[in-house]
Amino acid sequence: MGQPLSRHHRDIGAALVCAEAFQRVAEPFLARIAEDVKEGPQAPSRELGDLVAVASNLAFAVELYIKTLLAQLEQDVPRGHNLGKLYWQIPRKVRDEIEKSWREIMKRDWFGKRGIITFAKGAPDTPKWNDKARRVICLEDVLDRSGDVFSSWRYIYEFTEPNQGNYQFHHLEYGALISACEAIRNAINERLQGDRDRK
Repeated sequence: MGQPLSRHHRDIGAALVCAEAFQRVAEPFLARIAEDVKEGPQAPSRELGDLVAVASNLAFAVELYIKTLLAQLEQDVPRGHNLGKLYWQIPRKVRDEIEKSWREIMKRDWFGKRGIITFAKGAPDTPKWNDKARRVICLEDVLDRSGDVFSSWRYIYEFTEPNQGNYQFHHLEYGALISACEAIRNAINERLQGDRDRK
């Protein structure tokens, strides 16, 4: 993942507002994914472009929240975009706190709603979809599965021959990821409030 940056070169407040900005850019389209992105074969469209921008911005928001929290906890902040690997750098106690918050947010905002989309590139016949099997079990699993969203979705226009089958699949667990943004942001803000209260 590369060498971590020095702990002394991070502005927590600036990092937080940047993470919030990437999240805000993604949010308006999230509610429209189900109606704007139709099932079945499609030519590239504005909606596909919107979906790619949402995936990239949402993944980057999660990344910035995690890196902000790591800096706030005075942990080493690794370089790289892999959400699962970054999340595992957070101390276990704090991950447990985030997991609890994330589950509450998922139940409140996404219970009974579809929060996953799969995009397949390949032959013109309809692929066999498997995003129902990608159950949201815990945040660690979501972030491990979503580790390369930032990298893979922003280059979705590139196609390489798949190793198995006729398609390349791109999964976006957008309900779980936007909930992760909120849960990690809550953890950051609670610590910021604690710092203010001690002053």
